[in-house]
Amino acid sequence: MPNPSSFPPVYDDEAQKASENLRHALPLLNKHKTPVNPVNYAVWYEYVSGDNQELANVIDNRLSKNEPITAEVTQSLYEKYVLMGMPERLEKTSTGLKVVVDNTLENITKTESTTDNMLLNLSNSQQALENCNSTEELKNLIGNIMTNTQALAESGSELKQDLVQSSEEISALKKELEAVKKLAETDALTGLLNRGAFNKELTDLCRQTAVEAALVMFDLDHFKNLNDSFGHLLGDKVIQFFASLLQKHAGEDHLAIRYGGEEMAMIMLDINQRDALKIADAVRVSFANSRLKKKGSENSIGQVTVSVGLTMLRSTDSPQDLIERADGALYLSKENGRNRISVR
Repeated sequence: MPNPSSFPPVYDDEAQKASENLRHALPLLNKHKTPVNPVNYAVWYEYVSGDNQELANVIDNRLSKNEPITAEVTQSLYEKYVLMGMPERLEKTSTGLKVVVDNTLENITKTESTTDNMLLNLSNSQQALENCNSTEELKNLIGNIMTNTQALAESGSELKQDLVQSSEEISALKKELEAVKKLAETDALTGLLNRGAFNKELTDLCRQTAVEAALVMFDLDHFKNLNDSFGHLLGDKVIQFFASLLQKHAGEDHLAIRYGGEEMAMIMLDINQRDALKIADAVRVSFANSRLKKKGSENSIGQVTVSVGLTMLRSTDSPQDLIERADGALYLSKENGRNRISVR
């Protein structure tokens, strides 16, 4: 099965599919006179695979306008749509954090030096007080003590302000890191979790004991025909609509994932098979009963359905075991007429 863009990119195409992508990608590399290097190949590989629709839309748009796709263009596309801009954002956040830490340490060192000088002056004043013999001398000592005390107070106040500012900057950087993390785990088209996040969640799930959970795989029926008939943009809208149904039925208790292309999944936690089937079938029925229309038209594109495969977690399962059983159940649904649920 294909997978959507994730950071870092994950590729798990079978040998036959990968070879087919290679056969289609190489002529495009030659046609556009771009060197066969990892960056250029990754861009055209994802383009011909059909898994990265945003990238495909940008390339198709350039081709329709006869705009060249040079090595510089593919480098930009690679950074934005394959790596999803993550390295730059991570670098900016890391650099920002280093600046904040360096400034804070510098301010603390500066305050520490000032404090040491003031304490030394106060210590000298204390010794001078013990040997003070005149009013004028006492007056001068009191003035020095007040000056040093005020300098200490101002130094402490400046440090406090600096630390408050540093705290605010660190808080902003923390939010940026959280946003980067969320983006790295999110499918750009649907807003669902992406394949990388799916792998992590499934691995964590299989490490748990004595937990009831279900894995449900969904595959939109005859999706290639829909794309061929109405175009990729409408195909994207259908995927987005189905993703919204998954989010609605998943709620806060379960996880909705875009597994790849038109395939999606749900990891249902703390649930028995009967209730998992009920939720999965509610998604299937709701989608089959939807009459989607082409933008700007009142005409329906016809019924679009989904096939479903469900399996329950077993104590000895590895993530691969769970995926293979759910995928096998999905295959049965396809073989038996589609628009149905099978369980394994």
